[in-house]
Amino acid sequence: MMKRFKCMYVFVVVLVSAFTYGQESLKMFVKESKVPCQGVGPMECLQVKYDKDKEWQLFYDHIEGFNFEKGNRYEIMVTRTKRPEPIPADASSYQYKLKSIISKTPVNTEKGIYNTKMILTQLNGKKINSGKAFITINDETGTISGKNGCNNFNVKYTKLSAKNQIKTNSPMGTLMACNDESMKLEQEFSAAITKKKFKIVKKNNTVQFKNAKNKVVMEFSIPTQDQLWSFIEKNNWKLIALENVGQDYGRASIKFNVAEKKVSGNTGCNNFSGTYETNDDRISFDKVASTRMACIGEGNETEQKVLSYLNNKDLRFDVADQTLNFYLNDKLVMMFGITK
Repeated sequence: MMKRFKCMYVFVVVLVSAFTYGQESLKMFVKESKVPCQGVGPMECLQVKYDKDKEWQLFYDHIEGFNFEKGNRYEIMVTRTKRPEPIPADASSYQYKLKSIISKTPVNTEKGIYNTKMILTQLNGKKINSGKAFITINDETGTISGKNGCNNFNVKYTKLSAKNQIKTNSPMGTLMACNDESMKLEQEFSAAITKKKFKIVKKNNTVQFKNAKNKVVMEFSIPTQDQLWSFIEKNNWKLIALENVGQDYGRASIKFNVAEKKVSGNTGCNNFSGTYETNDDRISFDKVASTRMACIGEGNETEQKVLSYLNNKDLRFDVADQTLNFYLNDKLVMMFGITK
């Protein structure tokens, strides 16, 4: 009987070890705002610190069960588990799951020039209308990141003694090739921001980077919600990526009527229409109805996925470099590009 008990004990120990292998509990601090980042596609990342970290770092993953609310700083416990092989190409090595929220503290911060997307409108005295260059200044990490006309970049900066004066280092970024116009803008922008001293001046929705002679080197505009939706409304948007898979999705598209709060388009199979509501960067669709033409194969699969996201009430959106992006649980699920 004793021998049988020992065998059962060993079996239980082995079973428990199997369940806990590769799993650990971590304390994590989550900052009150997200910042633009680049995963498989454009997205926004949480900013986190682990228990003994001093600096915030970008967090590209999803924490199952954690519903982040902007404007609140969190202290949470999470379970981190090693993801079983094979690991998908667009996934990290770990899976995260919320264990508990230790604290949730509202943080009132003045938006100002920090953690705000700013679009380049003037460079060395020349007007820039392409919208292909934009930045976000992160005061916590001391970095300026964004797009320089062609590639994504980030550059470290240090604050000088005078208020709103900074000194930049050399930028780092991706090395993608673009058309001549975009490459020329990138070269001029990179030269303008590399190892320079600036005084940053904000007036309403305009932000200027001035040199020591008080000359405006770069000027940026902070889009208002009205400007953002005016841009979204005037364009036709074609689906170019679904769940991080970029390909031709046929007629799949979306179009907005801001005045009437209506949305319409094609699911890849049928036409659809409905209404929508927004709250800051949140968007929810309602009364979405579609025609009932039967489709088979890829068109039917695309339709099912698109309709499932349009009927989800927890979508976020942004516009980045001529794309309209929709996120669910911090993952980019649908990307639309401008089409004529």
